[in-house]
Amino acid sequence: MYQRTVLPNGIRIITEYLPYLRSVTLGAWYEVGSRHETEPEWGISHFIEHMMFKGTTKYTAKQIAEVMDQRGGYLNAFTGKEQTCYYFKVLDEHYGTAAELLEQMLQHSLFLPGDVHKEKNVVLEELSMYEDSPEELVHDLFSAKIWPHDPLGRNIIGSTSSVATFSPEMIRDYLAKHYTADRLVIASAGNISHEQVVDTFGAAFASLPRGSRPLLSRALPEAGQGHFQDKDIEQVHLCLGGPALCRHDRRRYALALLDTMIGGGVSSLLFQELREERGLVYNTYSFTALYDEVGAYGIYAGFNPQHWDQVWTLLRELFEGLPQLITAEMLERAKGQMKGSLVLSLESTSNRMTRLIKGEVDEGRITTPEETMERIEAVTYDELMELAQTIYDPEKWSWVGLGPRHLVKEEVSCQKTC
Repeated sequence: MYQRTVLPNGIRIITEYLPYLRSVTLGAWYEVGSRHETEPEWGISHFIEHMMFKGTTKYTAKQIAEVMDQRGGYLNAFTGKEQTCYYFKVLDEHYGTAAELLEQMLQHSLFLPGDVHKEKNVVLEELSMYEDSPEELVHDLFSAKIWPHDPLGRNIIGSTSSVATFSPEMIRDYLAKHYTADRLVIASAGNISHEQVVDTFGAAFASLPRGSRPLLSRALPEAGQGHFQDKDIEQVHLCLGGPALCRHDRRRYALALLDTMIGGGVSSLLFQELREERGLVYNTYSFTALYDEVGAYGIYAGFNPQHWDQVWTLLRELFEGLPQLITAEMLERAKGQMKGSLVLSLESTSNRMTRLIKGEVDEGRITTPEETMERIEAVTYDELMELAQTIYDPEKWSWVGLGPRHLVKEEVSCQKTC
């Protein structure tokens, strides 16, 4: 059973009561992420996420970990471009303890200078870890190429110089500006009633004030930009793509079906052509990044540097031939794949909680799995092909290659998109 309540200060609470389970997953989602940061604040959303676990007026950092471990629960968080989430999964009998712990973290964290100093080192290690992971790094470089003049183009973690400037005062100022009641959504799925969640968080967050939502910059994507970054590794890692839809666009179901057919599994066009038929890659897939007002689609492939020209040519031929390659039968298979994946995901309360949030932030209401499947099924072949012809244009590709430049035998330049 789904229920939704908006508290007097604007906090939205959404629940799915599943009395046949023994667990509950609850998330507190703030509609703030790295896209909302000014340049001096670059990385502070992610840094604050770390600092929330470093001690409150009631619990030390060690006690926060011990309380959850002792009960076999899971407490974690993540930061995105437009949202930050703190969540837990526990047995239903431990819901009260976990909820009180989360409330302490979100409202009574200390942000002590010594803890801020130590955590800077941790975050810088995390930044180094991502820079040492070429598949992760090439995605960040691709975002920077798509949105070179907007926070969407920056990585989420920040830079060495920006992280070094963070202070307890900066953290508290950022929280006061962005962690406001009207930007908080609390969602739960599992064996906990809607009334219990409302009572718990309605009382705990009653004093959280509303805020004014800052205007987002108009993220104008740049098409046709190319860049190869030299790195002493074994493979070339390639990301390419272009502008797509925003996360509110109802055509996103058609885009998801296209993404599934192009690179969403072992039967996809990319996997079959590049790996199964040609043996050119081990890993390849497609992806979408949909945000408020803007979005992008992309392709990833990792391969031997000597195969650069062959991989590029095959990718271009694939997209130019989409009208002939995509059939009505493929569309039906993709619909079955998406609907099957959705149903299987519902076996996880974490996935159910995330679905509640996405319905709220994308559409302002609860969207049921049945409604989602109806929207998937309603996509027609003509709608699919119209969207494909609109967004999949190799002439407007932006791309980033990462790897040993001296081993790439062909000419690598932005003219490769022309």
